[in-house]
Amino acid sequence: MRVMLPEIKELLSTRQKRMVRKVVSYFEPADIAEAWSEFSHDERLKLFNILDAKFAADIFEFLREDQMIELLTDLPTAKMISVLNEMSPDDRTDLFAALPTEEVEKIIPLLDADEQKRARELLAYKGNTAGGLMTIDYITIPENANIADAFRELRTRGRDIDFVQNIYVVDKVNRLQGIIPLKDLLTATPRKKVQRVMDSHFPNVGLEMDQEDVARIFEKYDVASLPVLDKIGRMKGVITVDDVIDVIKEEASEDIYRFGASEVTEQYLSANPISIAQKRVIWLIVLAFAGFISGTVLEHYSYLLANIVTLSFFIPILMNTSGSAGTQAATVVVRGLATGEIKLRDIWRVVRKEFFIGILMGIVAGAITAMRAVIMQGDAALGLTVAIAMIVAIVIATSIGGMLPIVFKKLGVDPALMSGPLIATILDTTTLLIYFNVTILLLYRFG
Repeated sequence: MRVMLPEIKELLSTRQKRMVRKVVSYFEPADIAEAWSEFSHDERLKLFNILDAKFAADIFEFLREDQMIELLTDLPTAKMISVLNEMSPDDRTDLFAALPTEEVEKIIPLLDADEQKRARELLAYKGNTAGGLMTIDYITIPENANIADAFRELRTRGRDIDFVQNIYVVDKVNRLQGIIPLKDLLTATPRKKVQRVMDSHFPNVGLEMDQEDVARIFEKYDVASLPVLDKIGRMKGVITVDDVIDVIKEEASEDIYRFGASEVTEQYLSANPISIAQKRVIWLIVLAFAGFISGTVLEHYSYLLANIVTLSFFIPILMNTSGSAGTQAATVVVRGLATGEIKLRDIWRVVRKEFFIGILMGIVAGAITAMRAVIMQGDAALGLTVAIAMIVAIVIATSIGGMLPIVFKKLGVDPALMSGPLIATILDTTTLLIYFNVTILLLYRFG
């Protein structure tokens, strides 16, 4: 696509509309959307106004949210409405969810009557549920029909639907009775009843199911689409795998941002630096106040540092090591919770496992640190003190790191909020308390 950009730009500047349509038609809509930032604002408007509404809508669906909103603002009203009418209902719903409610209420009455009905129906569902993900473009046939009837319905409606993999068999009140994959439809004889071809056992999801759970159902059954049913089994929509991929990306990005103690930023490069700073500074303030506690601990035990100066040499080592051990454990558990491998009931299994892992890692790290104390400071007692403190600190760090994400999940809070910096700050204070109390026990009191 980028190889042809100069030619397309030249054609746009000379207003050769037929040639623009012809050249652009050689490319996939996703490729044009990928190169969207290479066009100037005026070139984007010209291109959209030249293209027919269907192809323009196909490109539009691949654009970033901010690029969509920019086009909606600047396109002529007639062109904007024609593009929105051609969009798939689920993608249009996602766009409307990003716009102010009052603006959406101005746009919807301008759509075609059928599209107005579809838009309002989908907007009634929460965006992070199966209802918010689904499309209402699918093909149903009555349970008393035959294969020839199914073919006729497919030919009539199939060209207007982007993704057709199954035909859905329903009863008189639209309750889903079975599914006919296209390959089974193609190989069945025309006079055969659909009831004899359909698969009566099929995975499905409910309207209110959370999008993360929907993604797990897709993974479990390895399907390309799933029907969405209401509480009494009536067909309400279909979720396709492309929407689930978007969910997986969204959830993964959200967890990464939160685990790094950063608020979610939809588009990093286009976001305002002031806006990003405002979101991040909240976490920094929280961590700063948590850090004050560590300072208070150091102040309380300052008499130890004054009498045994070499103790201070090992504070950074202990804090960094225990913080990293806790973060490692928390990362693994957060990932396990996200994939469904770890359940809430597994909390004590996780703690026991991390306790044992902590002992193994603590012995290795403690031995290395003790050697450093003996070789550099020539003090075996200090080496023993630091080694024991290291072992205890790492054991507690891995146990806390494994337990807290599950506790957060049980309390209904996103476990990713147990972020790396936050757990490291908690463990800094814990490690200092361990270190100084082990020192008092082994060196100061009995030394």
